Amino acid sequence: MSLRVAILFFLNAGLLAGCSNDSDSIASSEQSSQTLTILVTNDDGIAAPGIDALVNGLLELRDVELKLVAPAENQSGASDQTTEGDLVSEDSATISGFQGVAVYGFPADAVNVALEDLGIVPHLVIVGVNKGHNLGPLVVTSGTVGAARTAARAGYPATAASVSFFPEYADYDAAVTLVTEWINDNRDALLDGSANVEAVTSFNVPGCTQGKIRELVAVPLAKSIPEEQVSWFTTDCSLKPDSPPTTDIDALYKGHAAVTAVPLDL
Repeated sequence: MSLRVAILFFLNAGLLAGCSNDSDSIASSEQSSQTLTILVTNDDGIAAPGIDALVNGLLELRDVELKLVAPAENQSGASDQTTEGDLVSEDSATISGFQGVAVYGFPADAVNVALEDLGIVPHLVIVGVNKGHNLGPLVVTSGTVGAARTAARAGYPATAASVSFFPEYADYDAAVTLVTEWINDNRDALLDGSANVEAVTSFNVPGCTQGKIRELVAVPLAKSIPEEQVSWFTTDCSLKPDSPPTTDIDALYKGHAAVTAVPLDL
């Protein structure tokens, strides 16, 4: 190969590589700017404060379209039950006025109505923010996690978020922050369809009676509730833990927010 030909070859290769990188960058940028469609539901009912906080937090994100379909009334503890036959639904709204559809049925019914009857095709389904933690062996009865599992079984990425049952310790804002940060971190995967649908991503925020919430930890579901940790629903977050958390219950007991992958079949 002559020197002139060699120089032209490497110049052309460089130009092609540059074009390829530029194209990849443009494609990634275009994907990130696509509108992310999010279906929001819960098990506490469409008029609950948690879903209102979630909707308002999600509206702060860029390029999102929210669809709200939730139970008309509180359906806590409904797991993933569904109703046989026709369901009644009606236009409704959250307590701050965001418009949606209320379904007279279980949380899983609300998901099915949204996906099947209303034809909503979301990039993500978010359930919550639930009043009352969903941890360890208790998730099997959770209507919040049950709705999320229903969505994931249908092929849609799903997250659930829960806080303390006690209003004075229910930090909805912290839960919303965890969810929105997760969305920002996973936005491209949600848009291109590569996000995980093999499990539900479940967030739980401790109810701190004192101190501040500790950093988020990724931990597995507890298989049982240790006798010494039955009071996980409130935590003195000012106390320094003596060891790193090992399960979701252990994490909340030690003042950490927890994220857990929940299997679809429990």
